[in-house]
Parts: sequence; structure tokens; C-alpha cells
Amino acid sequence: MSNSEHTFSLGVIMLNTHFPRVLGDIGNPDSFDFDVVYQRVPSATVSAIVSANGVDPATKQDIFARLTQLEQQGIDLIVTTCGFLGEMQQELKAHTRTPVLTSSLLTIPFARNFLSNADEQIGVLTFDANKLNEKHFGGHFAADIVIGDIPKDGELYQTIQQDRPTLDTAKAEAEVVTAAQALVAAHPNIKVLILECTNLSPYRAALVKALGLPTFDIIQAIEWFKQSKVMANA
Repeated sequence: MSNSEHTFSLGVIMLNTHFPRVLGDIGNPDSFDFDVVYQRVPSATVSAIVSANGVDPATKQDIFARLTQLEQQGIDLIVTTCGFLGEMQQELKAHTRTPVLTSSLLTIPFARNFLSNADEQIGVLTFDANKLNEKHFGGHFAADIVIGDIPKDGELYQTIQQDRPTLDTAKAEAEVVTAAQALVAAHPNIKVLILECTNLSPYRAALVKALGLPTFDIIQAIEWFKQSKVMANA
């Protein structure tokens, strides 16, 4: 293959879920204009991964196995479908020679460049604020971070938590925007928003429009890596 014919490939370690993955979600291959290979981890249910205590050893071994399978396929970048797996960033890096990006929370050092004063903050919108903690941030957690989440009685949370087969995306978008607005209202010094949950990505444009803030997610991080990779092979 010549350099001009180089294509980018993405490997996705996927939780064992079946709820709808709408356009813009990392779990929907149509969200990308390049090849995507998915490896579903049978033991990686939402309750097993979204945990304040971290991922149990048996599930970690299942994730390692899928990571190896993706590496053997010559994937350019390996990512996950849950930001809570930021906890495993260093372990997964040590397990493969393929670049790994477990979570959008790893973009926090970049996001900090948008803070001008010591009292300014980074907002993190997550699936469950009660369970997201310092261990999930890959070493980037600090006092400038404030965390908010989507409503637990809402359409999006309940669809994910109960693994429902349908999703009202209009309701989900309204909930996500309202949750982000509440977070910013409670912490008016927020200057950047990061979407921990990959299922929030489809609503990023609505969030930017509603908040007027730089808003980062896993999809953007993938695109940044892809662009540099393709340019290097051009």
C-alpha cells in the first residue's frame, strides 16, 4: 500500500450493552468515515464498569484479551466506549504497543489551556457523578474540576442502565442540555466542558449552542489522533 492509499482504522473495546447507539455515538460505526472494529467484552456490563471501586480483576482480564485481538489486527488506535475505563489507561498502555485512549478525561491537560485564572474551572458531565472519582481521571484530577451528571430518572440514564432497546433522542438531548446548564449555573467559573460519557457525544453540538463553551469528547480526541496519523503517512 502506498502512503497515498493509507487508511486509518479504529479499534473499540465495547461494553456488553445493546441500547441504541445513535449517530455521533462511538458505538455507531456510521459516526466515522473510516474502518471501525468492535470487540465486545461479555463481562463488561454497565454496572461492572461504572463503579466507584473500579473494574474487578476478571473483567480486566477480559478487556486485556480483547485489546490483544485488536492489536493483532493492526489497528491504529484503540479506544473504549466508557470514560470510566480511564482507570485502566496505564494498564492497557502497558499491555499493547498500539496507542490506547480509554477516556475523554485524558484531554483534561489540553482543556486546562483554556483556563485563564486560578478560579476558573473545567466542568465534567458524566453518567453518574456519585461513582466518578479521582481514579478514573488517569492522574489528571485536580481542584479545578467540577462534576455533574444526567438525571437518574431520565430517558438517557434509564435507557443505558436498563439496556432498553429504544431511545427517545429528543428527550435525551433536552435532558443533557438541561443537566449541563445546571452544572454551569452552579459553577459559573466553568470555562470548558468535557463529556465523560461516550453516549453524550451525539448531543455535543446542542451543548455548544446552549452553553457557548468549548466542549470536548472522545470523538474529537479520536479525530485529532487520526489527523496526525494520516498526515504522518501522507
